[in-house]
Amino acid sequence: MLTHARLLTASLWRLPTHVKRLWAADFEDVRIILEQQGDLKYFSVSKGLQRVLARTAIVVSGTSLFVLMALFVTAITLHVGKTKLERSHQEVYSALLGSTYDMELDGIQNLDAEHMPLLAQAIRERDLELRRFVDTAKQNLTEENVSLKSRLDSSGLTEKAIRVIQGGAPMGGGNPDEEERSDPLLRTGLADESAKNRALKEVLLALPSTMPMRDFSTTSSFGIRKHPVFGSPRFHAGVDLIPRSDESVYAAKSGKVILARVHHNYGNTVIIRHDRGIETLYAHLANIQVREGQDVGTETVLGKVGSTGSSTGVHLHFEVSVGGYPVDPQKVIETAHYVQQTQK
Repeated sequence: MLTHARLLTASLWRLPTHVKRLWAADFEDVRIILEQQGDLKYFSVSKGLQRVLARTAIVVSGTSLFVLMALFVTAITLHVGKTKLERSHQEVYSALLGSTYDMELDGIQNLDAEHMPLLAQAIRERDLELRRFVDTAKQNLTEENVSLKSRLDSSGLTEKAIRVIQGGAPMGGGNPDEEERSDPLLRTGLADESAKNRALKEVLLALPSTMPMRDFSTTSSFGIRKHPVFGSPRFHAGVDLIPRSDESVYAAKSGKVILARVHHNYGNTVIIRHDRGIETLYAHLANIQVREGQDVGTETVLGKVGSTGSSTGVHLHFEVSVGGYPVDPQKVIETAHYVQQTQK
């Protein structure tokens, strides 16, 4: 068997040499004599005709061999491609079966051509379902953003104050633009609405949401008013509150005490620094029960309501500032309280 294989290999190896010799062979005229029932018939085959026939046979044989080899290579390529495609389909199918979705193909162990239409239909239905979910989420976020923007506008915060709060946000995370380019679902505008929603909530959630007294009445609001001591119109940077029962003053939001001392106008004064450039001030206290550098929360008592400093009666002067600029404490707290309650 081995000897035959070697002989075949040797013959194939010498085949080009034989073909070359046959192509360049010097043929001679040939006469063929046939005898039939005593009659002689002569056939002449010229050397030119022999050369044409030989070369034609070589060309036809070579072409046929080339076509056969091309078909053989194509068949192998198609077989390999089919195997890879089937393996890829099987991996996709296995991944789908391993997902949390209830697929119509459940129970099929091996994926073949018969099941491919079912797989394609299942993928299409899941894609449509995801797109409907994304559209609904975008619509809900848009409506919520309109509501949050309206609430933020009603708080009286200026654009400068909002930028101060947003500027104090921690940086990090991925690149939203890059995520949008890589995910077609995010190119529907969901990413934009999500970013707006996050920015609005960052501002509103950073604001203090509780007043510094549990039970009180407001005697003087934020804005221009007639000064109770000097009698001339002046800007009132906060609100004046008087207690109805509990005289304790609490921190409006968790933070760190940066001032706890006597001020020549405000009397016993406490200033708390919160996140995002927000500070709160509590003035005219009867006493101070915290120290500078102390971390406080909304349950921390800062002191009791009093009438120290430039004051005409027992009350608490309360201010909220953003980036050093005063804002209306009641509007800010009412807005923040509503939004933060809805987020629970």
